[in-house]
Amino acid sequence: MLSINQKTNFLKETNLFKGCSDDGLEKVASIAQEVNLKDDEDIFIEGDDGDAVYLIVNGQVKIHSMGKQIAIRKNNEFYGEMAIIDDGPRSATATSIGDSILLKISRDEFYVVMQSDIKFIRNLLRGLVSRLRDDINTVVEATRMKQDLLRAHELQVNILPSDDLHYISPNGAKIDVSGVCYPAESVGGDYYDYFRLSDHEIGIVIGDVMGHGFHSGLMVFTTKSCLQTQIMSSYDIHDVMSVLNNMVYSFVQSGMFMTFCYLIVDLDTHIVSFCNAGHNYPYHYRSKNKQLGSLELGTYPMGISEELGCEIDEVTCDDNDILVLYTDGITEALDCKGEEFGVERLESLIVDNASMSASELREHIINELNKHCEDKVYKDDVTLVVAKMGKEG
Repeated sequence: MLSINQKTNFLKETNLFKGCSDDGLEKVASIAQEVNLKDDEDIFIEGDDGDAVYLIVNGQVKIHSMGKQIAIRKNNEFYGEMAIIDDGPRSATATSIGDSILLKISRDEFYVVMQSDIKFIRNLLRGLVSRLRDDINTVVEATRMKQDLLRAHELQVNILPSDDLHYISPNGAKIDVSGVCYPAESVGGDYYDYFRLSDHEIGIVIGDVMGHGFHSGLMVFTTKSCLQTQIMSSYDIHDVMSVLNNMVYSFVQSGMFMTFCYLIVDLDTHIVSFCNAGHNYPYHYRSKNKQLGSLELGTYPMGISEELGCEIDEVTCDDNDILVLYTDGITEALDCKGEEFGVERLESLIVDNASMSASELREHIINELNKHCEDKVYKDDVTLVVAKMGKEG
């Protein structure tokens, strides 16, 4: 039986936990279950529920499906990692080659330690991206990719808001927020969210990972995980933007970067604080003078530099003011003649329909976009978030 110290020393040498703190590794070691296998013994079978990731302390494991070998995993390697982000069935069978010693970490236990050190999340994403690239060279790549994309699509759908947000602060200030995302492929690189931060503050975010597909979907998932973890300790704009930039920067060698905009709406003071890392400027419709402007402050996208250097600005939002956040999949959408939907069309729709509720305006803009595209498949991910201020009664 391996001791906690032996498990900790082993974890230090694995790619999944390399560079993590000693305290964090000891936590992982304490929850990692030792599994001893005989030759030709199945660890899990294709179709089983996925609930854990396995690391090989000693021995080898064969990954196979439908009578075909997919890969051989050896000492210090891991497998079954999709179970950490997806509770779908196993896509292949894992069988020991000779006597083997493994460490098993369940999904729920991994989530617990993941919140203690962001490097766990970074290493998981790095391992998933590396593993996916390896799979490209296997004979079952097409099948596996379809399965992975389907699961990633389901994952992305689940991490985006399922409902509009309607909230009234204790002082009677109200905000309605409505959003939607339509990926160009089964998995997109767009992300948005909105959530309560306090009894009078609402957070709104929107982001766009370069490209779309499985890798972008993984980045979206990791962004969601990092964001949720960070706001539990601090939802300060600078803190959140710095943590997310560090996460994206860790994977810039894979050619990935992300635009991201984060707003905090204080319902009691009517002040909207915001920071923008390379994203399209959000629109601000002022109901008093019926004028549309933009929150024109920003810096380069996340992942370009280790230090983001973002500036934070503030604007005042009165009752019936509207905020519109969007990705360029809307303004750059083409009709059959190659004409873009364009910023002017979007701006006119906001101004001409400012009396609508947030959800009505969001739906109206998307309907007009579909008419422009003649209901064809979008060439890029389309994401739109509309927020409208108000007062109870």
